[in-house]
Order: sequence, then C-alpha cells, then structure tokens
Amino acid sequence: MRSLPLFAVLFLLSPTCAVAQHGQTDLARNPLLKNPEAVAAGAKLYGISCAGCHGADGSGGRGPNLIHALESSPLKDDELFSTIRNGIPGSDMPATKLPDDDTWRLAAFIRALTGPAVENEVPGDAVAGEKIYWSSKAGCSNCHAILGRGSGMGPDLSDIGGTRPLAIIREAIIPKKNDPSRNYELAGNEGVTVTLKSGRVIRGIARNRSNYSLQVVDQSGKLWLLRMEQVKELKVLDHSLMPADYETRLSSAEIRDLLAYLAHQSLRPGSEARDLEGPNQ
Repeated sequence: MRSLPLFAVLFLLSPTCAVAQHGQTDLARNPLLKNPEAVAAGAKLYGISCAGCHGADGSGGRGPNLIHALESSPLKDDELFSTIRNGIPGSDMPATKLPDDDTWRLAAFIRALTGPAVENEVPGDAVAGEKIYWSSKAGCSNCHAILGRGSGMGPDLSDIGGTRPLAIIREAIIPKKNDPSRNYELAGNEGVTVTLKSGRVIRGIARNRSNYSLQVVDQSGKLWLLRMEQVKELKVLDHSLMPADYETRLSSAEIRDLLAYLAHQSLRPGSEARDLEGPNQ
C-alpha cells in the first residue's frame, strides 16, 4: 500500500485538516484523560490496532513516529478522536470501527504517550532520581542546568518535563541503536573544539556559528565570543556530546528514577511539578 511522505502526514494530522475530516469544530474533551484504567485499556487497544505501523513505543515503522508528529503538530482531543475513527484518506491509516468509549481510551493512551511528561504518571522515584542527576556517576549537571544550578553548556532542563514527552527525554539519554548522530533534544547543537591562534583550546557547544564569528559555551557555562580571525583550528564533532554509555553506567532502576526526576521539571504555573531540593553544587 502507498505511504505518504512525512510532511503530508503532518499536514493531515494538523488541527485544520482534522476538524474538516471530523465535520465539526467543537472542542470536546476526552472524558478519560489521566484515568489510569482507561489509559491501560487504551494501551492494549494500541498494541492490537496501532503498534504494527507506529511501533510499540510510538517511534514509528511503516507509519510515522507519533511522538515527533504530534509534538510538532498537536491535535485537540476531538481531532485526535476523529483521526482514529475516520483514518486519513489516501494513506495507510485506516478508519476504525471502535465504539466511542474505546476510541476515547485509545486517544487517552496516545495522549499519555505523546504529551508532556509532567502531565502523565511516570514510574520511578523522583527523589532518588534527583540524587542520580546531581551525582558524579551520571554527570548530568556537568552540561545541563536546572533552575540556575549546574552547567550552562548544554540545553537548560528547567522545563524539560513541561515541554517534552517522556519518550523524547528517554531517547536523548538512551538513544536508538545504530544512531551515531544521537538525539539533539537534550544534547544541544554542535560540539566543537576550538584552537585559538594564542594557543588556548576551548571545548564546548557552538552557538550562532558563521563565516565571521563564533560563540562557544564551555563546560563551566562561560560564553566565548570569538572572531573567526582569532581561530587557528575548528573541529566540529559529528556526534552529540551526550554520553553514549548510560545503559551501562546506570542501572535500569537508576535510569527509571532519573527519568521520573526529569519528568517533574516544569515551569508551568499550577503544575504538580516540583523543584526537589538537590545537593549543593
């Protein structure tokens, strides 16, 4: 069967298109959101109906990666219901004959799978995960900051749970196999080693690199504003600076707890996220 290119899938998943397919513009809310039993039932329906194309974890296969697709083009609850019920004409996405309640259950699971981590129940001990985050064993704070603590070299993680699905956070820590480029959601942009004509060597993350100037944030968080005429040699890494050994460096329980801690990091007013007290830096 014919598959649509990703840009076409994203368009078809867009709110405007989904509302047109649904034939209505109401803003119906999913009555089963955050209902653990409904989400669990939706997970079973997903395994039967969706995992064959979209992957067991939503990471894609014959069909698109739901995590990335719905992050870049989010749907309202009724639009997600409509897409599940009516399918996407001209693609491999079929219509379903699920009853309304089962469709809402499936939509609740997909929302839990693809929504911001802080909105969902994340297994693990966030307090234990905080200790792991700030420990030398994990070394997360060597590159990342949370609420002003830690290094500013990599992306700030103060709102990571409020803006990213758990699967995206997990993928940045434990990437897919045979993916040397790594996921850049947490890893940052280009890792560079800069040798200046003065002999100084600067290692860090490049910002706003051009033919004329270069900005580098080093591990201490210091921002270097350089003119290219100062640079003797610039080496741009072809991989992320994120460590590639977390699966062996940390136990499965430690990774679970670390993810729970990161999922709690949110700047949303009124969210249940908490700034757990961490060790002094």
